[in-house]
Amino acid sequence: MRTLPPPAMPGTGGQATHPDCDWYKVPLLHKEGISYWPFFKFTVHYPGMEEKVKQSIHATLAYFDAFDYPLTKEEIFRFIYTEVSGGTEVFRQLQYLRHIQHKEGCYFLPGREKIVEKRQRNIWFVERKMKRALRGIKKLARVPFVRAVFVCNTVAGVGVEEGSDIDVFIIVKKSRIFLARAMATFYLGLFNMRRTKRKIKNKICLSFYVADDSLNLSVVAFEQDVYLMYWISQLIPVYDPDNLLSSLQKANTWVRKYLPNAFQSYDLIPRWKVVSGKVGNGIKKLLEKIWVGNYGDLIEKQAKAMQLNKMKMNYMSVQDEKDTRVVVSDKMLKFHEKDRRVEYREVWEKKCNKLIGLDV
Repeated sequence: MRTLPPPAMPGTGGQATHPDCDWYKVPLLHKEGISYWPFFKFTVHYPGMEEKVKQSIHATLAYFDAFDYPLTKEEIFRFIYTEVSGGTEVFRQLQYLRHIQHKEGCYFLPGREKIVEKRQRNIWFVERKMKRALRGIKKLARVPFVRAVFVCNTVAGVGVEEGSDIDVFIIVKKSRIFLARAMATFYLGLFNMRRTKRKIKNKICLSFYVADDSLNLSVVAFEQDVYLMYWISQLIPVYDPDNLLSSLQKANTWVRKYLPNAFQSYDLIPRWKVVSGKVGNGIKKLLEKIWVGNYGDLIEKQAKAMQLNKMKMNYMSVQDEKDTRVVVSDKMLKFHEKDRRVEYREVWEKKCNKLIGLDV
């Protein structure tokens, strides 16, 4: 286990380090044409590099470049994209890719030097938005049947902007998803913290819920859904008392086919972790006991009926379309009317195609 900041924190200055640790500096050893890190099953072969590994590095940098986000060596290793079953077994020295540029420990595509400064500048935005996220998640942690809350999308990953909202992913107790959503919506609305059509900046967006017995998100994935894969791998477990992040990763092992190193165990830095207080947690447990069994099923049924009736009044919604932008079921509530995953995949593929043939 290790204590890590989220991906938006500064890099390590590009020093040769152990690929699975940001601070423990381990020098490369060299023997018979092979360089390796001691005590780590991991080798780098000289000279040259295999074509498939070069393509993996290209694909990784190209994806993050779409969000103006350069990567450190450690992040390239963690988020390496590959279609080779079992993941990438070798970590390549980036100096062999002459067209890949680097600055202040960050690597990026040709002519994209300015995104290094943008990444450093956005650290302040991430800190500020995380503070606001903590305030909202502390409230959500008190809502009955809410088991875990993760910060996701731009704040957790890349592309954070000052005027953006704060997306959260919520895991709730099975058979209580509509009741939990109703209470979460009411509670955050009461404190003017919920995102609406008119109030967006720094507001909490409650647009994605799943039941704790339905954590496999491949049901909403499409072919080569690169955005969803990275989305899952970059979730920040702000409120996760039962370590459901581990359960989520186990339920989504299909991601490992493409991101073999993305799922890593770590402890969130204390200031970004929400722990329920005794009083709030006591009230939450009491209400959960009251709303169990047949009575709880009745309340859940009523909450579901009310929400479905309200959804029918939204004539501009795409909920009746045969895609996964909006999903309404007893296992998942997903309201992404402007789902841009296909757009991101197309941009990523174009960037990858432009890199074909470089450093052959």
